[in-house]
Amino acid sequence: MTTFSRVRTILIDDHPALRAGVRAALEQTGKIEVVAEASDGERGVEACQRLEPNVVLLDMEMPGMDGIAVAERLRELAVPTRVLAYSAYDDAAYVTAMLQAGAAGYVTKDKPMSLVAEAVEAVARGEGRWFVSITPPSTVEIPISDRELDVVRLMARGRDNNEIADELGISPNTVRNHVSAAYEKLNVSSWRQAVAWAWEHGLV
Repeated sequence: MTTFSRVRTILIDDHPALRAGVRAALEQTGKIEVVAEASDGERGVEACQRLEPNVVLLDMEMPGMDGIAVAERLRELAVPTRVLAYSAYDDAAYVTAMLQAGAAGYVTKDKPMSLVAEAVEAVARGEGRWFVSITPPSTVEIPISDRELDVVRLMARGRDNNEIADELGISPNTVRNHVSAAYEKLNVSSWRQAVAWAWEHGLV
């Protein structure tokens, strides 16, 4: 995992008052430095290209270029910045879209700023796939085994196969088998889709 003296962060949100509050709360931790703010997606992309922060805390709903478009653009430009979506919505469609756009995590605006700061630090360290859901667990039948679900949950926390193997006390090859089985049962083909499924059903 990557470590930093302070996490260099850019805020992209079209509400000045919200940006001011978030900035103050993040910098109060002493572990996060907000190096720039942007009120729209285009300015945010330019700032990320110029400053290459560790993390961009990105609003989903903005006029013009929305959060999904910003994340996709940063990925196209190969900007070495991890995206943490910051949204008022916890709808599965938003999460799935951000996953597909390359986001490392998704946190909702109703959460305490202490948790948002924790998410920023975790994403910066490479512990991405940081998701905060207010959706209660689904009663829909889960088509994968308990162990396969354990693997998917650890994938959602940014663990690689070797780390999952260590945590569960199994071999990396067994982890790969569980991943393949989970993908087949869920009818998905990538970790992003598997994590989105788990998030949608309140399992992450």
